[in-house]
Amino acid sequence: LMKASGLTHGGFYKHFSSRDALVIEAIEESFRDLTQTLIDAAASESGSREGWQAMIKTYLSLERCDRADIGCPMAALAPDMARTAPAMKQRISAAIMKFREKLIPFMPGRTVEEKSSNFLMIIASMVGTIAVARIMPELAVRERILNTVRDRLLASF
Repeated sequence: LMKASGLTHGGFYKHFSSRDALVIEAIEESFRDLTQTLIDAAASESGSREGWQAMIKTYLSLERCDRADIGCPMAALAPDMARTAPAMKQRISAAIMKFREKLIPFMPGRTVEEKSSNFLMIIASMVGTIAVARIMPELAVRERILNTVRDRLLASF
């Protein structure tokens, strides 16, 4: 990263107060990117109340599974995030809550409570699915995992 940006180690880290500050900035940016990607997917279903389906299809795509650099920070880093210091956990939690707030309006359900519940079920399923699929070395197995969960989620609401 430093080489690509043309900075030395010292010049790079001068922009951040600590390694943790750099990590949290990267996580927050990743959540912002993912949020926008999913909202854009939902918006592509213009006039449809089914934007959440486009979000699921986008999130559970083979491309996003195979490219952690454009994927979800929770799927890539959840165990590491869980072991961070309390101050970092607070910032990560805030980023997740902001992600949640932005996506709940697109979720299936008639009430905010129902949409919130469905969000939890959908996001937990998707994060776990990506985490498991990434472990599998065979393309066909990854595709089967992604397709199975995607199809079940789409049929469930």
